[in-house]
Amino acid sequence: MQQATTLSPGAPRTAGFRLRHGRALLRAAVIALGVVALWSFVIQPLTGHFSGQFEDFRAYIAAARDMAAGRSPYTSFDGNASVVMSGFDYPPFGAVLVRPLALLDDHWAMTLWLWMSLACTVAGALVVARTALPERSPRTEIGLLFAFGFTPATYNYWHGQMNPVIFLLLALAFRQWVRGRELSTGVLLGLAAGIKLAPAVLIVVMLRRHWWRGSVAMAGTGLASVAVATALLGTGVMRSFIDGVLPSLTRETGWIYNQALSGALSRAADHSVIDIQPASAPLHYLSLLGTVVLLGVAAWCVRPGRRDPVDRSAEFGVAVLAMLLAGTIAWFPHFTHLIIPLAAAGGVVAARGWQRSRWLLAATGAVLVFFGVALPTVLGAILDLNALRSFHGSGAWWPAIQLFSLPVLAVVALMATLARSARHPAAAG
Repeated sequence: MQQATTLSPGAPRTAGFRLRHGRALLRAAVIALGVVALWSFVIQPLTGHFSGQFEDFRAYIAAARDMAAGRSPYTSFDGNASVVMSGFDYPPFGAVLVRPLALLDDHWAMTLWLWMSLACTVAGALVVARTALPERSPRTEIGLLFAFGFTPATYNYWHGQMNPVIFLLLALAFRQWVRGRELSTGVLLGLAAGIKLAPAVLIVVMLRRHWWRGSVAMAGTGLASVAVATALLGTGVMRSFIDGVLPSLTRETGWIYNQALSGALSRAADHSVIDIQPASAPLHYLSLLGTVVLLGVAAWCVRPGRRDPVDRSAEFGVAVLAMLLAGTIAWFPHFTHLIIPLAAAGGVVAARGWQRSRWLLAATGAVLVFFGVALPTVLGAILDLNALRSFHGSGAWWPAIQLFSLPVLAVVALMATLARSARHPAAAG
């Protein structure tokens, strides 16, 4: 007994030292990544030495210049160019938002877009971390670590994708969801859906929570975005999107960048992995069934009425995972939105302890490894289409492309464990 009394005071001091040491290392890593981000994405663009490809942004600036010349923003869109398509493919309201880029020269348009992307991601990551994680945790450092170090997020800086804007809107909606702010959640989700179609599926969880006014606000905001775009751009642009762009966005593709459930199913069928193939009815209906199941799981874990903020965080995290998996296309940089469910999972583990959340912790780790390290490393090495075509037809082709579906399975596992934690808080996750 005397020995136990002697040793016990040392344990808290040792734990406290380790905690302070860990926070110091985390802070040092964030500072280092922040300095790299400042140099790469602020200073170098100012001096004209930015080395990013920015190929996605080129589609936006081309659409802006087309609109300035009186043409449709979809003039350069080609859905048959390859499985990844080319040109501007956002709804008309997204075109309205990029239209001011035509007022700037190429250098300043690119620079300001890059700064906006960085600012949206940093702001969104901080909102998510401070909403999902406990106050005693280093929430600010973790948020900045996501913004500067999570590869799907940093991909957007180098390539000029619009995902940071959608991420910020989803992050703000996440905060309002957890706080029980019905109308603002609906407006933010409706605005996100007006810019990009995928967030529209989150109406399912709004309805499941019995947020009728919020659901109306979401639908109304989405319809208002359509009305604004139609008024500014004309009905012809809306018809071009519906008739020319939307069919390409809703077809199944197995291209290795596609990490939606539909992409995994397409790779299993070796369908449209490199070149566009005719539509497959069985694959289409199987993908549709998968979408129904995913949205059903998202609705299943939501409960009306008051709940603990940790449970509300988990609910919204599951909804975001369902959104990513349920579409026909979810390219690698779209998984910037993983920051929300990853932070929600961290909040669950912090609240309930790692021993009760072992499976959730394992799934979270797998997603971080696949999307933070493994997938970007492999994708960066094998994006030569000609090399892939030469490999196509070999005996190792089918097993090799299935490896690119392992990240999808990790996201499915995270969704399943997080949904269970949200639905049954008392159960182990």
